[in-house]
Amino acid sequence: MARQRSKKHIPERMEICHERWFDAPMLNKGNWRQACGFPEECEIYLEIGCGKGKFCTETATANPNVLYIALERDSSVILSAIEKAHALEIPNLFFINADAQLLENLFDDGEVDRIYINFCDPWTRRRKPKRRLTYKDFLNKYEMLLKPAGQIRFKTDNDELFDFSLEEFSECGWDLSEQTRDLHNSEWDGANVRTEFEQKFADQGITIKRVVAASPRK
Repeated sequence: MARQRSKKHIPERMEICHERWFDAPMLNKGNWRQACGFPEECEIYLEIGCGKGKFCTETATANPNVLYIALERDSSVILSAIEKAHALEIPNLFFINADAQLLENLFDDGEVDRIYINFCDPWTRRRKPKRRLTYKDFLNKYEMLLKPAGQIRFKTDNDELFDFSLEEFSECGWDLSEQTRDLHNSEWDGANVRTEFEQKFADQGITIKRVVAASPRK
């Protein structure tokens, strides 16, 4: 994959869209609904690794009563997503420019209703499974953030990562459903929102793997 060019004037452009993100998101821990102006009963959906924002903008728009928070560690990448949400004036979509390793500092126990993980780095070339976002240590973090029986919705193009993830989910006691190795030809494609990477892979004839995992937390 070609190396992405670094965007110019990132701080200035981020400031223009400042209502979409937080300088110190850790201060919102346990208080995200109030910080974003939403009622306590609304659900929170968290996307880990939002990329340029196609998925989060479409999903947030389709779920206007849900507070949607998108996390991305690359400031140059998340800028595209933030500017897109700003231009579309999506009132329920906010962003965090941070690493997923910091999640426990950003959200309180049971604060999140659903997590999306779409086309994360498979870490196959360097053989570093602990870096994978579906490694057991990450799953333990997610379990604490999610409400009881809260969901992770996971998609990937990578067969090795998918097999690894299914094993990690099962070993950690997550309940799996809606599992498919060809999402775009499955019964669940009708409600599926495609990411930028997903469309690219589909155009290349690569099938998309997907599973829904419910937290074992009671």
